[in-house]
Amino acid sequence: MITAYHRPRTLDEALTLLTRPNVVPLGGGTLLTHSKADPVEVVDLQALSLDTVKKQGNNLEIGATVTLQQLLESEHCPGALRSALKLEAPLNLRNAATVAGTLVTCDGRSTFATILLALDAKLDIRYSKDDSRASNIGEFLPLRPRGLITSIALPLTLKLAFDYVSRTPPDNPIAC
Repeated sequence: MITAYHRPRTLDEALTLLTRPNVVPLGGGTLLTHSKADPVEVVDLQALSLDTVKKQGNNLEIGATVTLQQLLESEHCPGALRSALKLEAPLNLRNAATVAGTLVTCDGRSTFATILLALDAKLDIRYSKDDSRASNIGEFLPLRPRGLITSIALPLTLKLAFDYVSRTPPDNPIAC
């Protein structure tokens, strides 16, 4: 149950709010109230300009609040990543779900997380105003430390293909 809603204008303000107990970030909100009876306060990240996809040198820089669909439609999105994103969620969810939220809530069958693992994606995670760390996706997923993912960097110099096996065509992949 959401008990308070905050919409900070700066990243520092958001990080300060997120240090309080029972406060969670709100990106797409696709799983926020899903079977949660505990009271939480939410920090809406929409006003923080974390919603860009840009090519920066040999990397693709993806802001934390970019939706899965925005990434899929980006001219810089590699084909293998597009294929994985289409399997991650249906269109309606891809239009709302953010890349960071998808990683924070994903299970072991996430095609998006699988591709990021294959690419050895780097996450920029902010813990406070003065504490920011880069983390490999492989280090992040098992522990999911409390902090705010602000961006994801993918190398564009690697070649990648994507295929999968599932029990039935509409089922989630059992191997990628």
